[in-house]
Amino acid sequence: MQERGENLLKNVITLEDLAEKKAKIYARLLIDPATAQDLERISKRHQERKAKLENLLYVSKDKKGGEEDEA
Repeated sequence: MQERGENLLKNVITLEDLAEKKAKIYARLLIDPATAQDLERISKRHQERKAKLENLLYVSKDKKGGEEDEA
């Protein structure tokens, strides 16, 4: 069951990564500076969420590994 949760987190991380990249690309392509800035902020939010999810994934893996060592 825990493996399923890890796979789900990995999938969400992948989606956040793609959303971040897409927003960066669109920000560079747009002519309207206000919209480009909005997309740049959106890109940064996706990047921050991805980092938090990665941290959550690796912390849960560390805890799981630590429990196995004690057993």
